[in-house]
Amino acid sequence: MRVERVEGEYIAPEIIDLEDGSGCLFRLHVSDISEDGAKPLADLLTEQAKRWAPRPPGAPLGPVIPVTWERVPNPPDPLAIGVKDSATAITYAVDPSLLSQRAADYLSRLDTDRSPYWQRVPEGYHDDGTEEAE
Repeated sequence: MRVERVEGEYIAPEIIDLEDGSGCLFRLHVSDISEDGAKPLADLLTEQAKRWAPRPPGAPLGPVIPVTWERVPNPPDPLAIGVKDSATAITYAVDPSLLSQRAADYLSRLDTDRSPYWQRVPEGYHDDGTEEAE
């Protein structure tokens, strides 16, 4: 997963599926995400994506899973962000200095709207089998 900070005239947050199927690009205006927030957010989204995969073509849509982006003031570590993923909801928690309320609200709607097109997958689903044992 990638996070891109966009400069210039304001654009609303976007989630763009990459054509090669390798993930998504989250495009956020610089007024919505801090410079320090882009990498931790990309790391969090990459870890979260390991639990999900697109539904196969022609498969029925799944349930709508409410997704919430919460801004949690005064975390012990300002770069500490996390996610609670359950069968009925997904909640991301971020420090307010990293993400604007406007972006949190917008990402909540975008992710919720996209949820029926994704399915939970078992651990190791995305492994390609090329990693060597240590």
